[in-house]
Amino acid sequence: MKVSLEDREGLFKSLLVEVQGDVVKKSLENIYQELVQNAEVEGFRKGKAPLWLIKAKYKDYIREEVGKRVADATLSKAIEESGLKPAADIYLEEVQLEEKEEKVAYRVVFEVPPSFELKLQEIENLRVEIPKVEFKEEMVQEEINRLREQQALWEPVDREIKEGDLVVIDYRVEDLESGETSEGEATVIVGQRFLREEVDKALLGKKEGEDVEIESVDLFDAEGKVVGKAKVKISIRAVKEKVLPEVGDDFAKELGLGDTWSSAEEKIRQMVKKNLENYKKSLIEEEVAKKLIELHEFEIPQTLLRRELGFLVERRLRELSSLGIDTRYINVQGLAQELLPQAIANIKLRYILDKYAQVKDLQAEEKDLEEEYTKLAQAYGVSPEQIKADVQSRNLEEVIKGDVLRRKALEDIMSKVQVIEVEEKKEEKND
Repeated sequence: MKVSLEDREGLFKSLLVEVQGDVVKKSLENIYQELVQNAEVEGFRKGKAPLWLIKAKYKDYIREEVGKRVADATLSKAIEESGLKPAADIYLEEVQLEEKEEKVAYRVVFEVPPSFELKLQEIENLRVEIPKVEFKEEMVQEEINRLREQQALWEPVDREIKEGDLVVIDYRVEDLESGETSEGEATVIVGQRFLREEVDKALLGKKEGEDVEIESVDLFDAEGKVVGKAKVKISIRAVKEKVLPEVGDDFAKELGLGDTWSSAEEKIRQMVKKNLENYKKSLIEEEVAKKLIELHEFEIPQTLLRRELGFLVERRLRELSSLGIDTRYINVQGLAQELLPQAIANIKLRYILDKYAQVKDLQAEEKDLEEEYTKLAQAYGVSPEQIKADVQSRNLEEVIKGDVLRRKALEDIMSKVQVIEVEEKKEEKND
């Protein structure tokens, strides 16, 4: 096997691999056998056409297929010989076949990771500024109010709908331009922007069992532009009002925070303090990430960028859809442009943290991996054993190790960073 390397634009590399011998011979024999048995050739019954005729008719297919099979069998070794490490996708660009000599030459193209110098000294002397975050006793009451809202019951009422009520509705929406209709059931809170403003207003003052019809409702895209009109019909199936639980020992037991309200209140206070620390940590992480990216200027693989951008766009579309926005009218190209800086930053940060972990010789130990499996299990609502088995079956252990090492690298950097908490300036009121 002969391997030749060629530089392309940016981080792209071209690898020409020449292979001759048994691997080519066996690939050709298998392809010939498959074609003889299955090829459709006019004038011959299936499996009866002569090989010379099949070779002539399927010349291009034979060349491409033998190239793919030989590449599958030899590419790993060829890349190892080249000393390169592909950053993402590998593309089979061309195949040359010399049947008589049983020789194949194929060319693959891929990107390699960027080469850059880690600014270690600057990293270990990082200073970041964050808004000053302090615990205040009123935060405890805010959390208690939130818990009461969370544990509230919705009791049926026989009266007209008012803001804050929960309504169960059947709806039918007809696009007046295309004639397309969609219907379904929804449970929403009136006056909290779950519904369009005109629909909210139409529901106010109505009662269970009544219908609401709106002849013309604007349809918007993600940028807020009107893209059409729709007719909306709503049937009100139920009306309920929120009843908050009383603060006391019974409420403490409902929350699982002890038998008395005094002990529950103290646990809530400690929980607020912990959440505040986590929030502060997230602010520091965000600023550290910005500083790391500012310190290092390097090119990133475009194949990775396309993959990351596709992931971010898909996630944003799901978020918009969950908010009731019809994603058919969204300018996906504009959305991708908006998310491009985030995609670039995500990829750069990964490379910086990877290099830091390498320079500092950080290791993903077994206990670190088990912690990662546990976190993933909690996120997906399955057992750590299930997550671990799934990761291993899909050969994703190196991906998990990479995530662990990047997290350890960030934690190590954050342990050295100097954090300056800045008092937020209060806006001056003009008389």
